[in-house]
Amino acid sequence: MIARNAARTLAAMFLATAAAVAGPAATASAAPAGAADFTEVHVWASDVNVRNAPSGTAFEQCKSYPSRANCQVVATVSRTTVTAYCQKVGETVSDAGYSSRWWTYLKSPGGQWGWVNNVYITGDEHLAHVADCEF
Repeated sequence: MIARNAARTLAAMFLATAAAVAGPAATASAAPAGAADFTEVHVWASDVNVRNAPSGTAFEQCKSYPSRANCQVVATVSRTTVTAYCQKVGETVSDAGYSSRWWTYLKSPGGQWGWVNNVYITGDEHLAHVADCEF
């Protein structure tokens, strides 16, 4: 467990440093630095869009209020377990008889970071094991 936490800390420090060196364009694809801990979530549906935006105003709008209008598709995920960073309120999405206004910031298997609505993630509307975003 100590080695796992140390690896997470080093990874977060590396990503934060890489984003700072690369500039604002890198922020949309890098994991955010902060106190929240990474955890795993399971996406139960197929061909679920992972959404984010490039740097600048578009990125800030997507980060502030995740939605289909504010965030473009950067990847898709299907029935897999992925690394999640945090969750926040955004656009309400309804599908397969479920609705959720919560979105989780996660890393797709291809390495892209972005938002997925919690309606497609196993668990309650607000995931108890995923931290709320502080941004």
